[in-house]
Amino acid sequence: MALPVSSLIVAATAALVCGVLLFYKPLTASPAWRATVTPLASIMGSGFLVCVPLLYANIGNYSVLAMAVLLGLAYAVGSVIRFNIRYGEPLFQKQNPPDVFERIEHRLHIAHRDAAHRIKIGEAADLLEKISHVALSGAYCISVSYYLQLLASFALQPLNLHTAWIAKSLVTLILAGIAIIGFTRGLKGIERVERIVVGVNLAMIAALVAGLAHFNAVSAMDGSWHLRHLGVSGDKLHVVRLLMGMLIVVQGFETSRFLGSEHSQGERIRTMRWAQLISTVIYLVFIGLMAAVIGNTQGDLQSGITAIVALSAVVAPILPALLTITAIGSQFSAATADDAGCSGLLEAIFKRWMPARYAYVVVSALSISITWMTDVYQIISYASRAFALFYVLQCVVALLVMRKVSDVPARRAKTGLYAGLALICLLITLFGIPAG
Repeated sequence: MALPVSSLIVAATAALVCGVLLFYKPLTASPAWRATVTPLASIMGSGFLVCVPLLYANIGNYSVLAMAVLLGLAYAVGSVIRFNIRYGEPLFQKQNPPDVFERIEHRLHIAHRDAAHRIKIGEAADLLEKISHVALSGAYCISVSYYLQLLASFALQPLNLHTAWIAKSLVTLILAGIAIIGFTRGLKGIERVERIVVGVNLAMIAALVAGLAHFNAVSAMDGSWHLRHLGVSGDKLHVVRLLMGMLIVVQGFETSRFLGSEHSQGERIRTMRWAQLISTVIYLVFIGLMAAVIGNTQGDLQSGITAIVALSAVVAPILPALLTITAIGSQFSAATADDAGCSGLLEAIFKRWMPARYAYVVVSALSISITWMTDVYQIISYASRAFALFYVLQCVVALLVMRKVSDVPARRAKTGLYAGLALICLLITLFGIPAG
């Protein structure tokens, strides 16, 4: 079996190399890289940490296949978003630019507000696009609660504080703090911290994957590598509904849809595709390599949200502490990003009735209410279903846009695909259930 020192060296080296690359100034200054890392960070943020315990506890040795199905669905839905970027946006957007507001807000607040503000309400596709933004704002409120409930789980786990009211109280305090900062100063300052957190998070993911590869290689060489037999919990329909409730794990690619004020149409389409492909490879390699770690665990398999922390100790002794710190930072970063995006949508939807600073208060108030009405397993399912509703509307928008655009290649195939995806996402909205 691998010595702790060698595993530590491999994980630390991977984190260092990845960190240097991610903070390399010519790379960070590249518009293409920035357009790639925004959706990539959203896709990899929280789902990466919770997917293994949830999948292996509920779907067993079919976990890699189940994740491949989720990722395939996400990529297909991503093609709908890319279609709407290419063909829908020119139809939706007003010719006149949006009103100029004081630019002290988070970049995703500005991006979402400007994108929603430009839509003219003249035809069915325009109206449905606007409605989809309303649905997305609701999904963001749920996801803010989701991210912060995960943050509380990881923050309290080392202290062995598992009481629900303590976690919910911590989430409430954080949301109150975000509301106060947003109301008084905007979230521009927090955005600077997010850039560092995103880089650290991706470096820790690299460390974990490298450590897993080393663990698997050494286990194979000394003959201790084996798979643990894990069956599927529940009947097939139940498993399918569980998988539906985990769509949030691979969500985040749609962020590219709202970066039009910073990045060109072609750049957003290209970088969104790259973000989804990169995340697909990382997810499948990670879940596949984790099979050997699961095989070496004794007793009942841990299925809690934070089980990845204990499992990572098998790979390298330092990883549990690093992952806990990274999880807290990445959840806070994701929560503030979605909070900013939601407040931007609300500002555009309600026009002058809701200035940005009041939108932050509304988002935090709604997220606090959702937090006290749900637990961490329920919120994963609710967030998945909320984003699935947004995807349903985007699929229908794409179908309506296709009727107005004459030069769409493979029109018949795309029509069938988008209609099928709309149906699948509608089923997820209606029938997804918690994995806990």
